[in-house]
Amino acid sequence: MNDNHAQINPVCHQMLNCRLTGNITPISWFRNILTGSGKPDVVSIILLSDIVYWYTPVMTRDEHTGDVIGIQQKFQADKLQKTYQEYADIFSFSKNQIKNAIDNLVSQNLITREFRHIKTGSGLAITNVMYIEPNIENIIKISNKSRSPQKVGGYPPKKLGDIPPKSSGISHQKNGGPPPKKFGVIPPKNGGTYTETTTEITTETTTTTEAAAVDLRNRFPKSIRSRIPRIYQDHRDVLDSIDAYFKTHGKSYVAAELDYATHNSTKNGGFPAFLKRSLESGWGTEDLKVRQAAQNERRILESRQKERDLEALRAEQELLADIEKWDRQIDQKVQETLECISPTELNRIKTEAWEQAEKKTPSLRGQTSQVLTAAKEKLSTLSDPERKTLFEVAKAAVRASIGNLLGENHPGFHRAVDSQVLKEIQERYPLHTPLADLWNKRVKAEADRILKVMVIRNYGLLKSQTVRNSP
Repeated sequence: MNDNHAQINPVCHQMLNCRLTGNITPISWFRNILTGSGKPDVVSIILLSDIVYWYTPVMTRDEHTGDVIGIQQKFQADKLQKTYQEYADIFSFSKNQIKNAIDNLVSQNLITREFRHIKTGSGLAITNVMYIEPNIENIIKISNKSRSPQKVGGYPPKKLGDIPPKSSGISHQKNGGPPPKKFGVIPPKNGGTYTETTTEITTETTTTTEAAAVDLRNRFPKSIRSRIPRIYQDHRDVLDSIDAYFKTHGKSYVAAELDYATHNSTKNGGFPAFLKRSLESGWGTEDLKVRQAAQNERRILESRQKERDLEALRAEQELLADIEKWDRQIDQKVQETLECISPTELNRIKTEAWEQAEKKTPSLRGQTSQVLTAAKEKLSTLSDPERKTLFEVAKAAVRASIGNLLGENHPGFHRAVDSQVLKEIQERYPLHTPLADLWNKRVKAEADRILKVMVIRNYGLLKSQTVRNSP
């Protein structure tokens, strides 16, 4: 043990006592989370690392057995709630940088973003509150992937055979010349260097690249050039495949196959072979046909659904018009029937309808207190004989209800009499209060409805109306 400690770097030994906390950032993210120019999107990577931290649950363990007995999340809501300004303040980026980074993560389907309208505990309404949630499946994919897809740019593949050497196709042996020198195998004589040879190779490569770029512009229109991934725009196999099918099948066919290969080729360095097979088999064209057919079918279904909705709306409007017309006819029949009923019978059914309406109509909050206050005011305006009469009637009603249980000098008897007096005032005099008037209007509306139903049911108006309208 001591020997191992003696061999370790002193700084490494100091790190044993250093406990750092923070977010975890896999190295592969720097090769897969890129900007539009193909460079690592550092702001997006930092934000995604923080989002993953918040969604990493906290485990609660049993202090005796060590078993996990519970899992808790670190945030309170159902999703992580953040604002652009909060992230800008935490990481010292601008608010615009934060928004662009979030947009990039959403566009790459690494997170989902949702804006909600919420209410705080104090009842304050807040609009456009951002909630973020990571897409774990895609995050796992980019975390385990060694290189980004070709369609988003990045470094060119390094697999052998992916980019063939740019040569004339004639070997040195056939020309009778010496075999080519391999750098790093035979050292130069007399301490010389490879500066001159290296310069020539660099110049030749640059010239070839520029020529390929000029050749690409001349061979294909912009609509085709823009579909070729940047790292393959000087790839001979890719350009030759496109050129062959561009001449025989046309621009639309090549564009469809390029789009299909770009979106479906995921193997590193496998884009040229995938594109070639796609051009040979017409995968993109078939996929485009299927998608267009599905889109047309969806449009047809949507059009048919709109027609059905319009037809249903027209039918509903016609039905409402018929019901309104039928209701007017019924109202007229009810009014004619009421005019033919005797006054005694009319008063009886009106009283019955009013009593039912009073039972069905709930009291309004504060109505009782308003009526009691109005009753007390009315009592103060009555003359002495009227007031004396009310109290005598109230005493008689209380005696009849409680008998000899309480004497007339008992405080409870006096309270019961006072309450009975207020009830007598409410029954004898009209007390107008805002809530009482509103309640009476509701009772009257309900009583009119009940009266109408009673007349229709008792006098068979609905049956006669049905018979009259039947063919």
